[in-house]
This record gives sequence, C-alpha cells and structure tokens, in this order.
Amino acid sequence: MKIKPARRQIRLAICSNAGGSGKTTLATHLAYAIGKRGYKVTLIELDHNGSLCIFGGLPPTPPEKSLAAVLKKDFQGNYPLIPLWTEHVSTVTAIQGGGALEESYAELYAYDRRHYTLQDRLEDYPLDSDLIIMDTPASLEPMGLLALAACTHVLAPIKPEWKDSGSLASLVDWYYTKVRELRLKPRPQILGFVPSRVDLQEGTHRDILGLDKKGNQRQDIALEQTLSYQIQALDIHCFPQIRESSYYLRASGAGLPLHVYRPSCPFTQDFEPIVKQTIELITA
Repeated sequence: MKIKPARRQIRLAICSNAGGSGKTTLATHLAYAIGKRGYKVTLIELDHNGSLCIFGGLPPTPPEKSLAAVLKKDFQGNYPLIPLWTEHVSTVTAIQGGGALEESYAELYAYDRRHYTLQDRLEDYPLDSDLIIMDTPASLEPMGLLALAACTHVLAPIKPEWKDSGSLASLVDWYYTKVRELRLKPRPQILGFVPSRVDLQEGTHRDILGLDKKGNQRQDIALEQTLSYQIQALDIHCFPQIRESSYYLRASGAGLPLHVYRPSCPFTQDFEPIVKQTIELITA
C-alpha cells in the first residue's frame, strides 16, 4: 500500500489524571493502526506498572533493557527497542517501562534538567520514527512532565464518569501551568480529548455524553451539559467516542491489538478519526 511520505516526527503524549481511562489501550491501538499504514512508530512506556507487557504480549523487562536505562546519565543512544506484533506489522517498536522506573523517580530529581531528560535524549539521540507515542501513568508527575516537555502534541482519553469528567478542568489547568513553568517553546499542542471506554448501556455514560443507547443525541439533555460540549467550549477538539468492549480484555490477554485479534469488530473503527488526524500531522 502506497503511503504519503512522512515529513516530520510527531511525539504524542497520551495523558490523563485519572486511572482506568484507557491510556494504554489507546496508545497500543494507535501504534498498531498507524504502523500498519507503513509509518515507523515507537511506543514509549513511562508507567512503572508495566501494562505494555500485557497489551504487547511481552515478558517483563530487566532494568537495563527498559526506559530506566534511557533516563540514566550515562545513556549514549543505545535505545532498548523491542519489535511489537512482528507477525502482523514490521514498523512498530517499543521501549518498555515497568518497575525499574520507580528508581528513576529519585534519580530524576537529582538532575539539573530533570523534567527535560526525555526531551534531551530524543534530541541528542534521535529515534528513526515518524511517530513516538508516550504512554504516561495517571500520576502526572514526574513522568507526565517528562512526556509533556518531550512531546509535540497531547491526547487525553477521558472516561464518561462523574469523577473523570470533573477532572477535565484540572488536567487542562495542569497543562497550561506546566507549559508556562517549563517555558516550552514551541508549546505542545492539545490534539484533543477523546471519550473512552464508553458503554452506552451504562446510564451515567449516556447522561454525561447526552446520548441514547444507540448513540443518538438525546433531546432531554441540553447540548451545553454534555462532556463534548464542555471540552469544545475550552477551544479543544473532542474526538468521537471509543466504545468499551469485552473484546479488548480478550485481545490484551492474547497480547494483541483488537485489529488483529478480531479484525471484523466494528470497534476498531473508533480509532480512525485519531489515526487520520495524526497521519495528517506526520505528513504535513
């Protein structure tokens, strides 16, 4: 398949200040879908929980072959890249996180340019990738700050639950505050928010999104009260929803993206608006 050539590297930070919002699901499925188009993708896991082991079908990694090694002062550009889903795609690699990152936290705070460590690595030793996806933990500091300083764009999954939607303003405030404090120039752009893990059989989800069980706009809920409207009122793009499915659990159990585990599943199409927008950035 002929693809439009990449013209610049995009570094996409997947950020959320709420656990269980679907960050790793989003990161891995975007990595596969864009890699399958022929673009070179590197997925960097900044989470010490090491969820990529499950989603990528990988064994736990020792510290010297994890992101912890990249963050060491003596790093010299030998990225511990590991190919993902090699039977299905040839352009996707990953740098695993995991428990070794817990020791990195204390080390980072001893560095003069602590929050710019990942940015410095990527500038000093460029990765041959069209897209770098950074999967961050729910605790935004310190790893969220490393991703923010290193990225060109931010994408935020948000689950339509009251506690998650209530954190929307605090995440946006964190973004603007840290961009200012870190004096990031050029400023990373917010690619958008995306409602994720959406279950339209769940009444709360329907109320927050203003949808009925078929995904149609409800007339008994004012548009101004919906999550998507509140996001766009902040002058931030809101992508269409990514629906919840039990197939994700089964696919992750097999260490595969849903696109491979069940390619006929219509839920794989939920990622397409983000895939399209990201490729437009890469090829612009």
